[in-house]
Amino acid sequence: MKFVDKLRQIASDKGMKDAESANVGAVIGFIVMAVIMGIGVVILYQVETATPTIANSSGWFATQSTLASTTQSGYGLLGITLVVMAAVAILGTLFVLVRRAD
Repeated sequence: MKFVDKLRQIASDKGMKDAESANVGAVIGFIVMAVIMGIGVVILYQVETATPTIANSSGWFATQSTLASTTQSGYGLLGITLVVMAAVAILGTLFVLVRRAD
């Protein structure tokens, strides 16, 4: 059994009726993730501005600064998730086209 056939069998066992439904799921997931990321930026900004500023002389200042910068850096990496999801959707479409050609 070829690798592609194994993947199709796994998808069928998980409830995917055909490859088109998997692609629709990937597109919907991409859109939902993009919307959540957009809303998340607003929420994180509001949380950061609502948090009182800790004095620079306090031991907690470094913790607050590190937490804010780490969250911002990590959130920037979520854009890569969208690229990966788009690549998966493209590969899924290619599998559909190859399967129809067989």
